[in-house]
Amino acid sequence: MKLWHIAALLVVGLVVGAVFPYRLTQIFGQATLYVFLPALIFEAAWNLDFHLMRRAWKPILLLAVPGVGLTAAVIALCVHIVGTFAWGAAILLGAILSATDPIAVVAVFRRLAVPRELATIVESESLLNDAVAVVIYRAVIAALMLSAGTAGIVHAVWQAAAGVAIGIAIGLALAYVAAFALRKRFSAPTQAIVSFAGAYGVYILADYFNWSGIFAVLAFGVALREFERHRISVTVAEGVENIWEIAALVANVVLFFLVGAALDFRRLSHTLPAVGLTLLAVFIARALLANGLLRLVHERVHSVWRSVVRMAGIRGALSLALALATPAAIEQRSLIIDATMGVVIVTILVGSLTLNRRLERLDLEPEQR
Repeated sequence: MKLWHIAALLVVGLVVGAVFPYRLTQIFGQATLYVFLPALIFEAAWNLDFHLMRRAWKPILLLAVPGVGLTAAVIALCVHIVGTFAWGAAILLGAILSATDPIAVVAVFRRLAVPRELATIVESESLLNDAVAVVIYRAVIAALMLSAGTAGIVHAVWQAAAGVAIGIAIGLALAYVAAFALRKRFSAPTQAIVSFAGAYGVYILADYFNWSGIFAVLAFGVALREFERHRISVTVAEGVENIWEIAALVANVVLFFLVGAALDFRRLSHTLPAVGLTLLAVFIARALLANGLLRLVHERVHSVWRSVVRMAGIRGALSLALALATPAAIEQRSLIIDATMGVVIVTILVGSLTLNRRLERLDLEPEQR
């Protein structure tokens, strides 16, 4: 998918959303979380190079765990201290906008000669920070709904952490079962069906028990690929990867259209100051993450690569889906949705229209270490 395709799909969706306001908003939220997300996560996880992930584990871990916390904290502080958000709404907005969307960035990476390690860092960060952001989001929602103070937050965080561990465990277990079942040569349709069933099955199972469905699918995809490569004699039939690429392409096309259709410019016109402040907070948080936190691993991520990480801070479908899924009882829910909508519109359009030119100006070849 080319970058202008992303912008075009978003604009077409915006037009449809203006003509038929609110018609596709609820469809978008449910479709994102339960139809598109498992497929997109599995396809991305399947294509990750686990060897490169292990080599670059330090920057990936920094970006995906403390980086998500730092992003959420900076956004929350900015919109509460400078803006009109209450503390609970500010923290929730920080959690929602701490997840990045790599689609536009990956589209550029696949056209330019981007070092594989850099691509792995950015893609891994996005996959993991999606999962971590959802965990934080659920913990904050639980704490706000229970109104149990510090004890409620600690309990919610503990439950979320346990859900992550269980999600990873069932993802790994199902990957082993699937790899063992496919250890003999099977046709491409059969292998595709097994992988689709595994990706959606582990996601639905984890979500049903309030475990981390994203971590479950991520573990399933990475582990299945690793078993196929090294551990269990699994021969991937020709065409399976093409099937998943087509599925991911279709999901992205529909998803970007629905993102536009779910947005409402009329709502944003009443909350422009809050949207502008939130957007500024997102940019500040990303700059601190890239130029501050990543300096701790400067031997693996030099200054040019840090610039790419900063540019990769696009927000997309997951952030909007989480905002729309916020319970009606949450204080300032409408303001949270409006601020998220504004950030999604600006970062996707600016990223998709300018990212290619900005990256072409950079010398992305790694320095001698």
